[in-house]
Amino acid sequence: MESVSKDDGIITVMLLRLRRQRLPHVFALHKKVLSGNVLDDYDISFLDTVCSEAKNCHAFCQQHPEYNDLFSQVTHFYNEIASVALENEKQQRRT
Repeated sequence: MESVSKDDGIITVMLLRLRRQRLPHVFALHKKVLSGNVLDDYDISFLDTVCSEAKNCHAFCQQHPEYNDLFSQVTHFYNEIASVALENEKQQRRT
């Protein structure tokens, strides 16, 4: 029977969390900001949490380069949401 490494377990948990918890909320935030809305305190706290997790994932990806593309795409998506949300906030303050 093949044994599962500690890294395999960590990767499995990270990918499941991404698919089941993070991405659904991130897609909702993306839709929200693309509609011109601003983020509330809960949304900002969530993005802060996922960005902190991304920093931890970055170190892990250094040892597992096969996940670098996924990490980069997800990180870019978080950045896009934050950037659009900031523009929405600026626009809202001007009006």
